[in-house]
Amino acid sequence: MLKKFIKSIYSIGTTRRLSRTMRWALLGLTFSILSNSIFTGGVIPAILLVGLPAWAVAFNNTFGVFSDFLSPIGAWVVDRLGSFAALAGAEFVEGILCLIVALTPSTLGMWKWMLLALSCLLLVTGQIIDISSEIFEVEIADNEHMLIEYNGYASVVMSVFGTLLGNVLGSFIATKSLFVLLMLSAVLSFSCTITRIFSQKDVRKTQQVSELGDSDSEDTERTNVLKSNRETKTKLLLATFLLTLTPSLFNAYTTMGYAHEVKINAITVIYGVVGVCTVIGSLVYMRLIKRMNLRSVGVWGSAIIAFGMIALSIPNFWAALVGWGLESFGFVLAGHAIITSRQLIIEREYLPKFTGWVRLASAIAAAGGSWVSWWIYTYASWHVLPLISLVPAIALVAICALTLYKNRLTE
Repeated sequence: MLKKFIKSIYSIGTTRRLSRTMRWALLGLTFSILSNSIFTGGVIPAILLVGLPAWAVAFNNTFGVFSDFLSPIGAWVVDRLGSFAALAGAEFVEGILCLIVALTPSTLGMWKWMLLALSCLLLVTGQIIDISSEIFEVEIADNEHMLIEYNGYASVVMSVFGTLLGNVLGSFIATKSLFVLLMLSAVLSFSCTITRIFSQKDVRKTQQVSELGDSDSEDTERTNVLKSNRETKTKLLLATFLLTLTPSLFNAYTTMGYAHEVKINAITVIYGVVGVCTVIGSLVYMRLIKRMNLRSVGVWGSAIIAFGMIALSIPNFWAALVGWGLESFGFVLAGHAIITSRQLIIEREYLPKFTGWVRLASAIAAAGGSWVSWWIYTYASWHVLPLISLVPAIALVAICALTLYKNRLTE
């Protein structure tokens, strides 16, 4: 199995051509990731530039956790409006909000508070966008193979335009001009809305053609695949919970520990390693899904996370860097395998609500893990945090082996 895994990474494979609908969706995702990451990367510099108090950063982060707990409400909105209306509408609203703040004179005393309010409102609309985009992708995919292929490309887009490009670009633009930052975010949000409209038009054309012909067999085959029960849903929820819990138990306070312990700029080095390994992980994921099923990819990803925890447990900064790299690499593989499996296994009519509960489970894991790690950091030793994180990582291996989608993408 190890030989097959290594061979899958280096195999060239054949790139499956996405439908025009899915290409529009991928372009929309690119605009969305860029808009979000540029604004997110510029939030901290913007708060410092406009003279907001230091607690504004903490308030923004706390509101982000609070918005995660509102995900079931976001799922209800998506369920009521439909994925297209919720997705296009939320992205359009984001553009309007950025435009309003951009066109408001910065000389007004309330302008800096408008900037803080905007960052909080975008966290709420972001919940709706994340949930509705997951449903929208399922609805416009011709079949499960195209959805798996699409998510492979999406993983690369998220890592390159989000992790590497967007945050850095946003931070740079914010230090030069907040007006340009806000206008760019608005333009990208409006561009997202336009791509969604084009995707929806293509879907309607395809449906009209399908009604003239006899294409029910493929839909029936897809419907038969998408069968889930309560046990499967519970395991998928648990997979997301464990995936989020593992880094939340060690990441922040282990980083702080090494930042105080080593003389070099540890945080910058750690972020650099994580960014590079995330991009590599997305590229490898796109290759692996052509050679292995999602269940195997998820198992390998979660196993690599576990090995990363072992490396992080070694009391040496350079061994810890290897651990961070492995954890970031494995997180991409396991994360995308879990998300795509969820899209394929859960029935369409239940997917919006289920996605909302999944995001709530993730928020609980993130908040709970952060408080546990804080307690251990304060009253014990941060060196034991990776060892504690190893427990959910090992459990994740078992859950992925039992639950994830096991049909392989065939050429």
